[in-house]
Amino acid sequence: MNKKEIIINQSKTKRITYAVVFAVVTLIYGIMYRSNLLSRELGLVLVAFCAGLTLYFIYSVYFPKASIVINKDGIKQKAMRGKGPIKWEKISEIYICVIPKKKYDTYFLGIKYRKDENDTRKRLENGSGTAVWRVDT
Repeated sequence: MNKKEIIINQSKTKRITYAVVFAVVTLIYGIMYRSNLLSRELGLVLVAFCAGLTLYFIYSVYFPKASIVINKDGIKQKAMRGKGPIKWEKISEIYICVIPKKKYDTYFLGIKYRKDENDTRKRLENGSGTAVWRVDT
């Protein structure tokens, strides 16, 4: 059986940056707690919360989870937990959306679904040029 997959991971640099930022914040809260600038309960909660996030991001650097997996079954995105992949039979078009910004562009993967025979939604165009789906009841 051929098990070819395309796996796209989140940027390692971004995860390292998050880990460093939360480590610095944990250190600052720790110093504030030791200097009695924070109440005991608030200091402990903030230090524990930021330390936990720091550990999570350090863990994610060494054991990354795929953001998107593309294989023969379809496309599976990290945000779609438990729903399984989007099957190729349900996809009519895949495209890249680009949002231009001053420093860098942001890219999104766009997926256009096929119209199902049992789909009772109707596409309505609103004034701004975007489509709105209405469900008949």
